[in-house]
Amino acid sequence: MSGRFERTQTQMNSPESSSSRNFMATRTVRALNEAAGLLRAPQRVVQLFSKLASDELRTTFEHRHLYSYAAATIPVADALRSVVDWILHAQRPDGGIAAYYSLLTGYSELYPEVTGYIIPTLYDFGRLTGDPTARHAAERATHWLLSLQMPSGAFPGGLRGPDSDAQPSVFNTGQILQGLVRAFVETHTETRNAEILERAVAAGDWLAAIQQADGSWTGHAAYQGAAHTYYSMVSWALAQLAAESSDPRHAAAADRNIDWVLAHVQPSGWIDGINLRGHPAYLHFIAYAIQGTLECGILRRRDDVIQAAAKPAWVLLRKFETHKRLLGTYEPDFRGGQRFSCLTGNAQMSCVWLRLFEVTGDLRYLNAALKMNEMLKHLLPIKGRRGVVGGVAGSYPIWGAYQPMRFISWGCKFLADALMLEQRLTREFEAKFEASGCA
Repeated sequence: MSGRFERTQTQMNSPESSSSRNFMATRTVRALNEAAGLLRAPQRVVQLFSKLASDELRTTFEHRHLYSYAAATIPVADALRSVVDWILHAQRPDGGIAAYYSLLTGYSELYPEVTGYIIPTLYDFGRLTGDPTARHAAERATHWLLSLQMPSGAFPGGLRGPDSDAQPSVFNTGQILQGLVRAFVETHTETRNAEILERAVAAGDWLAAIQQADGSWTGHAAYQGAAHTYYSMVSWALAQLAAESSDPRHAAAADRNIDWVLAHVQPSGWIDGINLRGHPAYLHFIAYAIQGTLECGILRRRDDVIQAAAKPAWVLLRKFETHKRLLGTYEPDFRGGQRFSCLTGNAQMSCVWLRLFEVTGDLRYLNAALKMNEMLKHLLPIKGRRGVVGGVAGSYPIWGAYQPMRFISWGCKFLADALMLEQRLTREFEAKFEASGCA
């Protein structure tokens, strides 16, 4: 793997990746800890080295320009089916979904946060394809999540295992709230529907009650105790709840937080206040801040919020078109970052661009999203064991800084969302084009 070593040395000597040295030790320790998993399941050695070799070859001989993806060579439906199958295989009998599949240790413990916001994805897939399996998986996930809710209405953070402590989490509660609201909408004719709404309202009430006067969330239930602008994803969930509960407290809480986020949008488009101490600003969290802001703005019918989200989305679109990739991390004002790809962040930005195309009609957003989706489809493994095939890696190449050596459930969720958005919007666009041509 001499090519990989030479590239790593070049990156280490470049200003763009100066922060990567600060995280090398952390990644090494984490990899050593997980490597013990290979002793328990040596059969994973083959798939590990197969993936390492595959990414080494791909990074050496990959397409060098976006026009390589001007035409779709992998059917969207096939890629979507593969990604959703990965999610279904990661679901355990009790309904919870594993956080990731590690090439070193196999499936992780269950992840309530991601199980929550995967529920809308499963319902969308079931509606699109008529597949009852996806709907049943969403119902099982909802049942499992309801069993975890705390008396306060909050949901716990972290992974759920036999020895897990139940500590309330603002962000996890918000993402689970997305799933509960969608489950309520989908089960309006069922007897348990009232309970789902009651539980969702309890979660929303807790979020509104502990919100700071300035609209942020801090304290023991916030990550690292700090306020974060990527908690705009929580505002999105509260806006969804407000649309169903008609409770003005939920709408007010969503608006307060989004107003706080807007105060952190810089002239460059950069959103300050991600606040991940000890970590770089991964594209995944930047995209969280943008996506939550955009979707909340759409639901709350606030043009100022939509325009604020469009600023960083446009900056990243131009970087993608100019440099043929998005970096895995960014420094403030998008001045540079680490050169690996954060595939989840890429999929989220595709979702953002597609939604902005839907709102504005600007074909440049659609064009960028279609190229991004095609690139992501080409990175889906088509061979290997369960947990690998159809999985979205944390990083590309697989040894990158974000969730190295893992295929992650939230990456699959956002890519599935992007592919379903592509299908819906391109069909609508083609129908309009044909209608105007006939006229």
